[in-house]
Amino acid sequence: MANYVLILTKHELKLQSAFFEQLIDELVYELYFPEEIKAAGKEILHHLGELKPIHDSLTDAEKLSIIQSEFDRLYDPNHPVRNNLETLDSVEEVRIIREALKR
Repeated sequence: MANYVLILTKHELKLQSAFFEQLIDELVYELYFPEEIKAAGKEILHHLGELKPIHDSLTDAEKLSIIQSEFDRLYDPNHPVRNNLETLDSVEEVRIIREALKR
């Protein structure tokens, strides 16, 4: 997923880049607070599925096409990953960390 962000940043696709950066952050929260995330019904990893890989042998256009298709799948308003990302602040530990980072 970090490769996705690197390619998106290189091509200045800010919405997609920000989404995947947020997704990485949320996965870290899920690793550190699995019980709290599960109790709140905000699991992401469970709903993520297998991300399509990008390889060095692909052209940038091919990489961007793969990344865009994954973005479209996960950013769909009805997809649980997007819904859980948008409402993860309902988990107190996440909310505390996010508020501390704003300072």
